[in-house]
Amino acid sequence: MRLVVVGGVAAGTKAASRARRVDPGMEITVYQEEPEPSISECGLPYLLSGMVEGRDRLVARTPEKFAEQDIEVRVRHRVEKIHPATKKLSVRDLLTGEAFEDSYDRLVIATGARAVLPPIPGADLDGIFGLRFLTDADRIMAYVGDRSPKKAVVVGGGYIGLEVAENLCRIGMEVSLIEGEDRVALGYGPEVSEKVEAELERNGVHIFTGERVEGFVGDGRVRGVEFGGGKIEAELVILGVGVKPSVGLAQEAGAKIGPTGAIRVDGRMKTSLPDVWAAGDCVETVNLVSGGPAWVPLGDTANQMGRVAGTNAAGPAGEQVLEFPGVLGTGIFKVYDLGVAKTGLSEKEAAEAGFEPASASVDARDRAGYYPGAEKVFLKLIADADTGRLLGAEAAGSGADKLVDICATALWGGLSYPDLVNIDLAYSPPYGPALSPVIQAATILAGRFDRAREGVRAAE
Repeated sequence: MRLVVVGGVAAGTKAASRARRVDPGMEITVYQEEPEPSISECGLPYLLSGMVEGRDRLVARTPEKFAEQDIEVRVRHRVEKIHPATKKLSVRDLLTGEAFEDSYDRLVIATGARAVLPPIPGADLDGIFGLRFLTDADRIMAYVGDRSPKKAVVVGGGYIGLEVAENLCRIGMEVSLIEGEDRVALGYGPEVSEKVEAELERNGVHIFTGERVEGFVGDGRVRGVEFGGGKIEAELVILGVGVKPSVGLAQEAGAKIGPTGAIRVDGRMKTSLPDVWAAGDCVETVNLVSGGPAWVPLGDTANQMGRVAGTNAAGPAGEQVLEFPGVLGTGIFKVYDLGVAKTGLSEKEAAEAGFEPASASVDARDRAGYYPGAEKVFLKLIADADTGRLLGAEAAGSGADKLVDICATALWGGLSYPDLVNIDLAYSPPYGPALSPVIQAATILAGRFDRAREGVRAAE
């Protein structure tokens, strides 16, 4: 029995490793276009600043390590076509240019996502980069070493753009960030976006929101960015305007694509093609709060999907034994000293999903206010106004990870705001206030629901 995995990084290598554990005798080959089969992509912005000391720290496993498991990993190879009727693959060696054919009994597609590169005039100038792979970071760091740029522009105010802006500042560059929408961190509510922008500006990042980049100018090398009728100097530009699922290979082979633009799979990560599974950033799943289709390109989710796909692809006679339940969309990132986290739906997302959202927020402390070192944290809870069921949570500040993980667990369990009012959480002055911000926000929600049932007096 032969398993081929197309793509590495998180989902592909996880699927291969899991398949080996399920079937010690299965023949397994992984094809990966990049030089490294398994890297920690989320650490790339921190490699630029040296917070991660050396690129090898981000290489999770080498081809030699996989070989010790009897898994053949062929890097710098691109699978160019899948022939599902004959179970053949058209493959190209990117180093030699040689094209050849391979075969499979079962196949896992883990082609990931690709960076969105907008068609902006001048985007081919030297000094303009995306950041998706370790090789991208290599090129950026080599350029910085050779050219010593002093002024950088980051295009895009999502996770990657915000983290890159911070890390370029840390190595002494003057950084400007341009976002086409009216605020950064659009997956969050405006309260969180304001805190993120304030933290960036406090640390010297110039923020331009509601501005579309119109062109890059230079003399072979980038020298400036034009937008909104004006121009700012730039000796380095990082494009962080987002990613899209890389589905061309699967789509050409006849795999069904879902409404999010990613590959449609069932709960066992099976595609519409015979004996073909898919996992990771190229795949669509279910949002467990809204019940609708979701595309959530995150490393932890890719690992979990890869485990399910690898288990099922290696099962006896194709026997499928694991299911991936879906996601809440839980995520977190850091901007300087500000932790920013989210789970479930924002108010905007909840309304779009057909809910009538009700929300409550608190500005609290991460520990007892009298305890030395107490810091601020913001928490917002979003609930369904009809049922009181929790729909989402957002946090910004010290301890944001802890608060959102509590709320993610509550979402997973289908809890409502009254459950959170009385939830039994650990308390000690060094670790939190007597009433957790989760309990505080839930209590405010309870008051609003009570007033809505009783009616509101004119004075109120």
